[in-house]
Amino acid sequence: MRRDDIRFNGAAATIDHHSARGRITRNADNFTRGSQLLSHQYQMTWAGVKIPLWIWVGTFMLLFNLFVWLGLEEHEFQLDVMRVYSSIWTWVGGDKFRLINLTLPNGTVAHLPIGYVPYHPAVVAAWTQTMKILTATLVMATCVAAPMIAWFITWANKRGKDILKERHERGAMLVERPVLLREIKAHNGDKFAEECRTGSKPRDPSAVGKLDLHDRVNIGIHTPYTIAGIPYPWRLEQSHTMMIGTTGTGKTTQLRSLVTQLRKRRHRAVIFDLTGAFMEAFYNPETDVILNPMDKRCAPWTLFDECRNYADFVSAAAALIPSHPDDKEPFWQNAARMLFIEMCIKLQEMGETTNAAIAHHLMQADLKSINAKLEDTVAAPLTTEKAARMAESIRSVLNVNGQALRFMPDPVPGGPPAFSIRDWISTQHRDGSIMFITGSYNDLELTRGLFTLWMDLAVNNLMRLPKTRDLRTWYLFDEVHALHALPAIEHGLQSARNYGGAFVLGIHSFDKLVATYGLQNATALTGLARTKLILATADRTTAEKCSEFIGSREVRQMDEAYSYGYNNTRDASTLTPRKAIEPLVIPDDINNLPSLHGFVKFPDGFPATRIELRYRSYPEVALGFEPRPDMKPTEYISPEDRRRRGKRADGGGKGGRENVPVRPLNGAEPVLEKPEPQKERSEAEKAASAIEVTHPQPLPVPPSASPTPAFQQGVVIDGKTGEVIAARSQPSGSAPLGRPGVDATMAGMGTSLLGGRPSSDGQDQTRSVEAGKSAARGEAGPADTRQEEQVMRELRDGIGTESTKHHDRGHDHDHGLDDGYGMGD
Repeated sequence: MRRDDIRFNGAAATIDHHSARGRITRNADNFTRGSQLLSHQYQMTWAGVKIPLWIWVGTFMLLFNLFVWLGLEEHEFQLDVMRVYSSIWTWVGGDKFRLINLTLPNGTVAHLPIGYVPYHPAVVAAWTQTMKILTATLVMATCVAAPMIAWFITWANKRGKDILKERHERGAMLVERPVLLREIKAHNGDKFAEECRTGSKPRDPSAVGKLDLHDRVNIGIHTPYTIAGIPYPWRLEQSHTMMIGTTGTGKTTQLRSLVTQLRKRRHRAVIFDLTGAFMEAFYNPETDVILNPMDKRCAPWTLFDECRNYADFVSAAAALIPSHPDDKEPFWQNAARMLFIEMCIKLQEMGETTNAAIAHHLMQADLKSINAKLEDTVAAPLTTEKAARMAESIRSVLNVNGQALRFMPDPVPGGPPAFSIRDWISTQHRDGSIMFITGSYNDLELTRGLFTLWMDLAVNNLMRLPKTRDLRTWYLFDEVHALHALPAIEHGLQSARNYGGAFVLGIHSFDKLVATYGLQNATALTGLARTKLILATADRTTAEKCSEFIGSREVRQMDEAYSYGYNNTRDASTLTPRKAIEPLVIPDDINNLPSLHGFVKFPDGFPATRIELRYRSYPEVALGFEPRPDMKPTEYISPEDRRRRGKRADGGGKGGRENVPVRPLNGAEPVLEKPEPQKERSEAEKAASAIEVTHPQPLPVPPSASPTPAFQQGVVIDGKTGEVIAARSQPSGSAPLGRPGVDATMAGMGTSLLGGRPSSDGQDQTRSVEAGKSAARGEAGPADTRQEEQVMRELRDGIGTESTKHHDRGHDHDHGLDDGYGMGD
């Protein structure tokens, strides 16, 4: 970066605001103010300079007196004094020829003019000795006083600087990056040595330190991860991390760095990826799993592989059908959850453990059939026809949140193996497997509930494992607020560290987190994620929260003030101390951070520091998203068809269209030569069949329209494709074709959707008489063609897939008959 970059050069900046108006009137102009301040400044400077001078003078006087006392004889001192006296006498203009008495070193007294004294040999010798002492004193005084003067100047400067420094009294700290790095490395080194010595199998720390990363992980020695180039304090990865920053500030860059590190350690991870950035850089089809109903690489999955008991279904329903945390009594969501739970339990008992079965029996079925299946359950009152509007409203809440289940691929024989989050989490292999929960913003409205369910299952199943202090699984949420509120995330943040879990939550703004989890829960989540990586934010609220995360301190500050006046006694400088509590980083600094710049704050009392991320380009190893070629819901297959397909797959039956089970379009099923006695159908078989839609009253059969041939012609169709493949005959003397309350004629159609099939009392249920007449006569007009196409479509795709008036036809099921005739099976 440029040295003169205004963002980093630290230069003082004076800003003239464009909105300023007018000028303040001052009593003194700039010259007066400046001259007074300069005069005061120089006077105070001279007062300070005099102190080093006095130090030198005092040192010189002390040393000179000492050297004179040690280096001169008494008579030499007297001769020096007479020389000084002679010089002063001559200087003031006295008589140079005035005779004086001069005592010589031998004791004799010489009479000579005063002007001649400086030239007397004895005086000259004494003066020379004195000059030598003076020179030596100057040198020694300088040598002795110089350190004292230097110390004083240094001490004065330091004192002047320190008195104006802010003094940290208490609270959080913000230090330079090298300082924090040095402290954490020292801390981790101590903990590493302690763990090696006190482990179940004591090891030499120096020997362990020479092992490579993979070997250290295999023997159970912790190796800290790094964030923004700074190691986590020892085993604090499991204190969880929150990354806060708006789009493009560096969250994904740091998350990719974490994924690279966990790959090297062969740790597992669950990654919620809405952009495909992680899939493109890290997906390995041999070890990793993709869960996304819109992606053709999605692994087959069903909820029934995850839930083993009623409590599991309750937890899953709470994740799939969310309610806002601030809603104290979410009736509609609770009712939809209860409906979903009871139907899943019923389907599990019936053996229909597929996503398509949930869609077929709960999302697409009519209300009466749902109520019949849920009879004698707590959800039965919610589906009664007496409160049809309430029941449909409840089911609409379920359908809106769970509609992605319709598109989730079910496990099929011969296809990819079914994937279970529960089994994947419980597998204790160090294979570095990653479960990618991927999506896009375009599909998020459809898949949000399912994504929330998967993440909830991944978190809850971790806490079924034995406790451990070692890191097992990372949970990386690039944008945690893109999901519904995860019921398990708060419990996971509280307890996952005991089971080897570490969470990394990425958010754009605090308000978005509040919108998803509510204020109290959002505050709890940000508090439980104790390590914070704070990057540039776009809104004031988030910046204020980030400022709080970094912390505040109590600081003692010194203010300097000046006073001046006409009289010098008014000139003064005053220093006033004050204490204040202030944030280490103000919100505006966080808002104005450049991309890839920010702060990191670790728990356990470590100070915060500024950081700079380094962008790294990763090669693309896979596509981030491969859309499905068709966006059709998963086909529902009844248990009977599933068993038949299983037999054919095992070689138990013949293949080909000619052996596809047939179902008559009109009239009764073909009568076998030796029919077997009808057994009473079990509850599972009844619930596995689709629901019969009946007309309130049987249609009258005019006498002239009665079939005259000895046999009625029954058209037989392919049970899968709906194509007409054969025609069978039925004796005219067989069971009657009409029975009140049983006929199932679609509104506006003359063809029944049900084939005659033995009922529980041994009689045949009938089709529409009008349809039988048309088939017997072999008519195939335009109306009949349309009816036949509708019948084939309903038989193939299931009833209720097209008509929008399915629930308005006035169903009237006879409870004495079996409601187990499959439509669309």
